[in-house]
Amino acid sequence: MLISIDIGTTNVKAVAWNDEGHVVTAAERASTTLTPEYGWSEQEPDRVFRHTQEVLEAVAPKKNKVRAVVFSAAMHGLVALDKAGRPLTNFLLWSDLRADSIAKQLRQDGRGMEIYRRTGVPIHAMSPLCKLIWLRKNQPAVFQNTHKFLGIKEFVWHRLTDRYESDLSLASATGLLNIWTNNWDEDALRLAGISAEQLPQLVSPSATFPATDMLPMLIIGASDGALANIGSGATAPGQVAVTIGTSAAIRMVAHEPLVDEKMRTFCYRLDEGRCIVGGASNNGTNALEWLRRHIMQSELDADAFANQALSIQPGSDGLLFLPYLHGERAPLYDAAALGSFQGLSARHTYNNMVRAVMEGVLFNLKIIAEPLEARQPTLTLHAGGGFSKNQAWVQMLADIFQKPVWVNDEGADASASGAMHLARVILGMEQSPEQKGGVMVVPNLDHKALYEQSLRKFSGLLRGY
Repeated sequence: MLISIDIGTTNVKAVAWNDEGHVVTAAERASTTLTPEYGWSEQEPDRVFRHTQEVLEAVAPKKNKVRAVVFSAAMHGLVALDKAGRPLTNFLLWSDLRADSIAKQLRQDGRGMEIYRRTGVPIHAMSPLCKLIWLRKNQPAVFQNTHKFLGIKEFVWHRLTDRYESDLSLASATGLLNIWTNNWDEDALRLAGISAEQLPQLVSPSATFPATDMLPMLIIGASDGALANIGSGATAPGQVAVTIGTSAAIRMVAHEPLVDEKMRTFCYRLDEGRCIVGGASNNGTNALEWLRRHIMQSELDADAFANQALSIQPGSDGLLFLPYLHGERAPLYDAAALGSFQGLSARHTYNNMVRAVMEGVLFNLKIIAEPLEARQPTLTLHAGGGFSKNQAWVQMLADIFQKPVWVNDEGADASASGAMHLARVILGMEQSPEQKGGVMVVPNLDHKALYEQSLRKFSGLLRGY
C-alpha cells in the first residue's frame, strides 16, 4: 500500500492506494485560515502538522502494511523557525497579500524582471521572496532571530525526519531558486537579506527517509501543481492541466526553463529535468462559494448550486463576471484588483449570476493560457480539482477553449494521484497507467461563436486594470 498526503490550503488529505493503483480509503482534516488583518492569510504550523499525523493514522493504522508515504503541498508558504525548530510566525500562505507594495516596487524598478528571468517566479505578494523582505522591514526582531525559513511541507518534513530539506519543485516556487542551475540564487538571497544557510538543503523530489519503528519510508515528493500534471496525465506535448480548486491554474510540462518577457507566466521545477510552465489565479471555486454562501446564502450543496447554471444559455445573456474577489496573480498580478459583475440588468436572475461566475473563472484562465498556446498548440485539457466533479463546469471549459477535456476517474485529486505515480517510479513498481479510466468531454461547436464574442468583451474589460 502507498499513502499520498496532500497539504493544501483548504485541507490536509491522505489517500491510501493498493498495489494496483486503486484508492483504498481516504481521510482529510479542514484547515483554518486566520486573517488577523485585511489581506493577511495565515495558518498555525502546529495544527497543520497535527492534521498530517491524524490523516496518516486514519488511512494507515498499521504502518507495517505501508510501502511508503509520499508528500504533495501547496506552494509559496513561509514560516520562520528559531534554533530549536519552534515557529516564530504562522504560515504565511500564497494568498497572503501583505507584501503587495514591495512586489509592486520590484516590478517597477526593473529588479523584479531580472529576478524573474532567473527564478521563474512572477513578482507578486504570493512570493516568499517578497514575504521575506516584508518580514525584514516590518518584523525585524523575528527576522533577526530566525534560524530557518521553510515552507509548509518542509516544516512537516522536519518534524517527521529532523532534517531541513526542500524538494526542487517546491523550492522553485519561492522566488529564491535559480531554475537554470537548480541552486539558491545569490542575488535573490541578497535582495531578501538572508543566507543559503537559513534555507533548507535542496534535494530531489525522489529523496527518501528510511522507515523507522514509528513510520514507514517517507518520500519528500513535489508541489501540488507539478504533481497535478502527473496525476491528470498532462505530461506530453499538447497536454495542458487545468486545476480549479480554491484557486485556479493552467500548466504544461516543458523540458527546459521557459520564461515570458512580459512576466505573464511562471516556470517552476517538476524535477531535475522537467519544468511546469503556466499561470495561477487567486480565484477559482472560492468565487462560486462566495456567491453561494455570502450573496445568495443558498442551502444547496456546491454541486446543485452550480447546476442552476444549466437553465441559462452560454454567455449568461450578456452578463460578465470579473472574478477578482481576492486580488489576482495571473493575468493581472495586482493584489488590489477587484471583482465585479458587468452588464447586469433587471432581466438577469440569480441563475445568470451563477453561470456568469463559472464562466468568468474560465475566461480568466483562457486569458492566462494565451502565452502558453503561443508556445505550443493545445491538443487536450486535463481537468483536476473540485470543479472537475461538476459536469456543467467541465463542459463550459471545453466550450470556451474549444478543446476536448479529459477527466480522470481515479477517485482522488490529481495532486494525490500524481504523488502516487511518482512514488511508484521511485520504488520501481510496475507502472499503472496515468489515465486508467475517465471520460473525454467534447466541445460543443454550436457555442464557439458566442463564447468567442463573450471572451472579447471580457478581455476588453481587463484593459482598465
